[in-house]
Amino acid sequence: MTMSSTGEPVHLPSARSDAVAHREIILEAARQLFAEKGLGAEMREIAEHAGVGVGSIYRHFDSREGLIGAVKEAAGEDLVQRLHVAAGEKDPKLALREMIHASAGLFERFGVLTEVMLRGRINELPNQKKGAFPDLTDPIAAVLQRGIEDGSFRSDLDVAVAIAAFASIFQSGMLLALASRRTYSGAADAVADFFLAAIAAPGQS
Repeated sequence: MTMSSTGEPVHLPSARSDAVAHREIILEAARQLFAEKGLGAEMREIAEHAGVGVGSIYRHFDSREGLIGAVKEAAGEDLVQRLHVAAGEKDPKLALREMIHASAGLFERFGVLTEVMLRGRINELPNQKKGAFPDLTDPIAAVLQRGIEDGSFRSDLDVAVAIAAFASIFQSGMLLALASRRTYSGAADAVADFFLAAIAAPGQS
């Protein structure tokens, strides 16, 4: 243990905590470049952005695909957390709007990589876990069902079709196109307005 000049123990960061911090720096650099360039970002560019050597990346991730998988996992965890927070809103209309904003927030944070993930192209790469991006059906279905039950949404709403439509908004790239002409928040509001109008119960707005 290292001692200070006054004889008090000085707690230095452990090698493990340093390694965790180093890994997070690399992941953040990878996220930024993959968000900007998609899967075309090179390991050399990521290393430069993180301020490390390429070898340092391979000490934390066994391959380029492993790094991509780690970024993908972080994106999935981020979205699941955001959606569950949004789903906690008591008003199902507000909950669904917040879920659309949460999804748009993921696009803003992870850029073009999000569309690649949602379309499943990452799963085509070697050594990627199939279906590793989380299934987001349950929280969306729960909000839609709650809205049917409290009269906010149409009683004849087909939940499976509504979820497919919800997913297609993001998988089609429509949100990215809207955001390029507005903002991510503005695009999310426009999508939410349209979607909520389409599923609203008669007399609801």
